[in-house]
Amino acid sequence: MNEIRFRFFVDKDCNWFQDSKPITHKRIYNFNYQNLKRDEQGLFYVEENNSRAYVNFEDKPYIVKSIDISEDNRILLNLNDFSCESLNIDTLIFKENIPYCTVKNGKYEAKFSRPALHQIAKAITSKNGSYYINSQIIKYPWTEAHQST
Repeated sequence: MNEIRFRFFVDKDCNWFQDSKPITHKRIYNFNYQNLKRDEQGLFYVEENNSRAYVNFEDKPYIVKSIDISEDNRILLNLNDFSCESLNIDTLIFKENIPYCTVKNGKYEAKFSRPALHQIAKAITSKNGSYYINSQIIKYPWTEAHQST
């Protein structure tokens, strides 16, 4: 079995490094995200022509930088790749009090930045021990563990 050599490293704040050097050029950063894929083993890579440059993410591949609430009360996620998409509330979970959700049609996971956490917290309501956004319940993976103790 061939050992995977990671060409890129992406830190927990989604700063990209190639061969230990920071990638600061916006077009290269965008190119990497536009060509980000997963292989059969679940490893991330950037595809260019017929070659694969593997990516080692310290945390999740995307960060929710901020949110907006539309006039029809949809939560709009502003992602670190400069794209914007609607939050699928069914995928919103909290791990150690940090919100995560899926993005890009459920293909990738995103972590909320602190500013985005504070923004979405304003949209969360609670009733009878459950938490909601726009009348939809939010899943907390740690709830069951706390109820059983």
